[in-house]
Amino acid sequence: MDIRFAKREERAQVEDFMHDAFPRAKWGRDGWTRLLANRWGGERGEFAVTASDSSKLVGVMGMNDSTRHTPRGPQRYRNLTSWYVRKSHRGMGMGETLMHTAMADPEVTSTNLTSAKAALPLVDRIGFKVLDAQRFVWRRGEGEKLQHSFDPLNEAALNEVDTQVLRDHADLDLSYVTVETPDGPCTLALSVKQKVDEYVTHEVVYVGQPDLLAQHGQGIADSVLPDTPAVLSVDSRLAPHGRGGEMQQIEVPRFYKGTSLLPAEIDHMYSEIVLMGMKLY
Repeated sequence: MDIRFAKREERAQVEDFMHDAFPRAKWGRDGWTRLLANRWGGERGEFAVTASDSSKLVGVMGMNDSTRHTPRGPQRYRNLTSWYVRKSHRGMGMGETLMHTAMADPEVTSTNLTSAKAALPLVDRIGFKVLDAQRFVWRRGEGEKLQHSFDPLNEAALNEVDTQVLRDHADLDLSYVTVETPDGPCTLALSVKQKVDEYVTHEVVYVGQPDLLAQHGQGIADSVLPDTPAVLSVDSRLAPHGRGGEMQQIEVPRFYKGTSLLPAEIDHMYSEIVLMGMKLY
């Protein structure tokens, strides 16, 4: 068995393998190209770990690499995506080996944001820790609307990090807004999805000023949510000690492994969530 990081010239082969492995995936062949394109990884970025038996591909662990900006400087980040092992090679620990290989570099913090329930025992054995298991949810009230812009790159005075994050994701299916709270501007990236029949969820996948969202979440919800049934939702780590919102359990927790990034520094940007327009649990 040969388990290693895939080479650039093997990208098409890996894409074909994943397309064949997941025939019911909503995004098709072009989607696998997008998912495995190493969009944000740069020269150091990896896009997959592969397992081969006599030069035949039998397993793949996909990933997206990027660099996150923190008070301690730039930190490497790896979002693990879909993985698959052929039935002929299951039961020998190959799935765990693929994951361990992907997460072997101690300078890289890895995440598993979309674990299937059936994979939770494996996630635990691998050594993942819970990144978040709760969220805050605000519904629109009758409060006074705060001044805001849904075109912050052109209309708001953004800081350097907010500007870079929004530019890195400008062509994806996200909504951006900067809200002028009483304590300063708060910039958000929202994934707007119909998760349930009763309302549309405006999921906060990025917040530039978590303390302002936590303090003024209700005012922000009153300002940016539409008149139609909708909620503003954010993982609890991204709005620490949030006020006024309803606390809910996340059906399947988010997971991470590594020490270079703190949980509060890990949002959903630079991940398969925003790249593929996925619905979060």
